[in-house]
Amino acid sequence: MKKRVKIILVFLLILAILVAIFIFLKPFIILDAGEAGVVFNKINGMQKRILNPGFNYVIPFLEKVYIYKTQVQSYTAEGDEIQKNVNQEKSIESYTVDGQKIKIDISIIYRIDKDNLWKLHSEVGPNFLEKIIVPFLRTEVRNVISQYSAVNIYSSSVESSEGRTEIQEKIKEKLKESLSKYYIITEDILLRKISFSENFIEAMEKKQIEVQKAEALLISTEAQKKATIINAQAESEAMKIVGETITLYPELINYLYVQKLSPNVQTIVTSQPTILNLPNYPK
Repeated sequence: MKKRVKIILVFLLILAILVAIFIFLKPFIILDAGEAGVVFNKINGMQKRILNPGFNYVIPFLEKVYIYKTQVQSYTAEGDEIQKNVNQEKSIESYTVDGQKIKIDISIIYRIDKDNLWKLHSEVGPNFLEKIIVPFLRTEVRNVISQYSAVNIYSSSVESSEGRTEIQEKIKEKLKESLSKYYIITEDILLRKISFSENFIEAMEKKQIEVQKAEALLISTEAQKKATIINAQAESEAMKIVGETITLYPELINYLYVQKLSPNVQTIVTSQPTILNLPNYPK
């Protein structure tokens, strides 16, 4: 009986030791949804295998796991202060083709290329945001903005969204090309705000007022021209009607003639060769 108890105790001790080794040495790792891991082996170097969400085995002391988020993430450049805790930095300052300084508030929506995660870790590392995304975002924004004049950017910002969309799409295409080389996928770009200097805004507002005055003057001039044309057309049409009437009634010429000579004289239109037919009084 005692021998049986000893065997059970030894078994439990061995089991406890194995559990302790399993817990403290951690020959496994559990990844949450939206996570992936890469493995660095101290003997063989960087492993090409990718650890997926769930339970994964690793060799204790020999292999180290680096965990990355595979979900869609965002980075925003906005405002005048850096706020690292919310993944946000200052607005991007840029110059237009005509030398005007503007500020751009912009967000990039991105995710890592999971299939090439081990390459990203090997070539860039976990701090790829500071090393790759931020510098390229600022560079591509400045490159695109430098192709436009301040007036064009201001007009598109105030009057319509077409210009903003064009700028946004250009930045997006540039970043797709640049970041893909480092196994980062650009999902979208959000051009949040374009800010101009106060002096430039004031000058543009004055210019807009002058343009509106010029447009009002042009409208007034065009209206006068149209009125003159309409009057001329009316007179022409009236003359045409008079001409057609005279053709039908030639004696009307005498009447019109007398009316021109003296509008107050009472006349009788006749077909006789005289203008006025006075009665013959006896001598």
